[in-house]
Amino acid sequence: MRSSILTTALTASILLAYAGPSTAAEPVGCTVLTEAQIGAATGATIGAGSPIARPGTCQWSGSGKIVTLTINQLRAGKSPVEQFNDGKKTFPGITIEPVTGVGDDAYYVFYAGSNRAGLGILVKKGTSVFEIRVYGFDLDKAKPVAKTLAQNAATKF
Repeated sequence: MRSSILTTALTASILLAYAGPSTAAEPVGCTVLTEAQIGAATGATIGAGSPIARPGTCQWSGSGKIVTLTINQLRAGKSPVEQFNDGKKTFPGITIEPVTGVGDDAYYVFYAGSNRAGLGILVKKGTSVFEIRVYGFDLDKAKPVAKTLAQNAATKF
């Protein structure tokens, strides 16, 4: 009996040590932005958000506009902040453009001269990183929409 209690306690302490900081306070994808915030920023009638692809993601759509939110998670052994910093590296055909006034650090990412895959804004706030991606806009209109939504989302982190 005594050895099973000791084994259980030891196993629990090892699991807690490797679990790292809790992300329980981090918001869940579809609770970060409201339909009203997205509608105001996009000028479109937007439906309810629904989870997509992986944990921490959500998508809203309506009137030919789409907004996605991805909250970065540990991936391939890299923290969200490491992924954010890696994303600043230049890649052929991809434009990375710094943004001020959102979180601790932020940048736009899009295909050079086009928004064929939407425009993304990646935001770092503390140890959290998220991306807002907007579709259905010309590039010059996509930037302020994405920034407004990112500013709204950053208040939740």
